[in-house]
Amino acid sequence: MNTNLRIFFLNFSHLIFFSAFLILLFSFNANLKAQSIVHRMYYYDPGLVITIGAGPSISFTDVKKNVIFPSQKPVNEWRLSGQMNLEWEFSPILSFRVQMAYAKISGSRPTSNRYFEARLFEMNSGIAINPLALFVPYRTDHKWHPTILLGIGLSYYNSKLLNISDNQIIAQRGYGSGGGLWGYVIEGIAIGGVGLSYKIDNHWSVKFETANRWMDSDKLDSVESTNNSSPYDFYNFTTIGISYKIFKQRKYPMISKK
Repeated sequence: MNTNLRIFFLNFSHLIFFSAFLILLFSFNANLKAQSIVHRMYYYDPGLVITIGAGPSISFTDVKKNVIFPSQKPVNEWRLSGQMNLEWEFSPILSFRVQMAYAKISGSRPTSNRYFEARLFEMNSGIAINPLALFVPYRTDHKWHPTILLGIGLSYYNSKLLNISDNQIIAQRGYGSGGGLWGYVIEGIAIGGVGLSYKIDNHWSVKFETANRWMDSDKLDSVESTNNSSPYDFYNFTTIGISYKIFKQRKYPMISKK
């Protein structure tokens, strides 16, 4: 019985080994048949993208004359923002990014004889998703690349609320008394927006972005909503900038294995 059992296991092990050999052999042949020379334009090159941009910053707080568009009178609510991005592009669909931004924002409410001004320094991280790449195969000659932007970060700011008539300060936040860097007030933010880039060549692109930043408080303008209609202050950065991509150039011909 032991001899028969030993013979059975020996034959079974030989069968397993032979089967594994056949699987490897067929797999190797299949890979050889699947190999093909693919044109360079169908290969995506991961890399690091550096972007510098600037544009208007708009506040959406309780101290604001119009619901959406900034006003120029009696106080000019149009202010500027600048930002720099470091973005790691893993694939045509997804990239991870970190960003630093600096901006001034303002808002006014003439009916209350009030306006506010703030200086912001922001650090955030997030992802950029190219929805077009989910449905259209990548090609290097594609010029337009839309993106959906999502992220979280920290906003450091100094803010003051003033009278329009005489510029007298009513209230202020930060200016050495905040809990953040340099005595700024620190708030967490959630970011959502869209972008569109135009590819000039394999390295250079022009990039447009607009994204809202929602704060976890209602005190950016030193005025809290009384009816809870707007429990969170938020602001928007809309920028246009220039991008440069650093990547390792692949050599032609490329061999594709499927």
